[in-house]
Amino acid sequence: MIVRYQHPYAAFRQFDREFERLVRTGFGRGAVQYSLRADVLTEGEDLVVRAAVPGVAAEDVTVELDGRRLSITAERKARETAEGDRYLVRGLSSGSFRREFTLPEGTTAEQLSAGVADGILTVRISAAVKPAPEAVRIPVTGAPVEVEAETTESE
Repeated sequence: MIVRYQHPYAAFRQFDREFERLVRTGFGRGAVQYSLRADVLTEGEDLVVRAAVPGVAAEDVTVELDGRRLSITAERKARETAEGDRYLVRGLSSGSFRREFTLPEGTTAEQLSAGVADGILTVRISAAVKPAPEAVRIPVTGAPVEVEAETTESE
């Protein structure tokens, strides 16, 4: 008996591909907006967002802060082929990519810095992570309990 393993999310991936194909067919290739893959982590007191933007130039990346919402938008442009050349396999998608994150209360634009290197966009929010307050034990005072007891003599 042959047992074939299928990843539990394989059907969702197929559905996602088919949906994108239908949208591209109905609205054109530029109508599809992909989501950026990203990691969010802390480094000391800084909050760091790292997003994959392979093949995207720094001038094609926009980082905006609107209140507490950090928006990252990137656009990968389609490459033109020379006359007579053709694609045999086309797996690198072009188009617009977007992702939004909610930042801690009180975050300002002066705390943000962004840069692209090796296909990774790094957005650093300095001093965004506040240390958790430590528990403090409070001494409890009170009057000593006085117990009055009568002693009886047994016969």
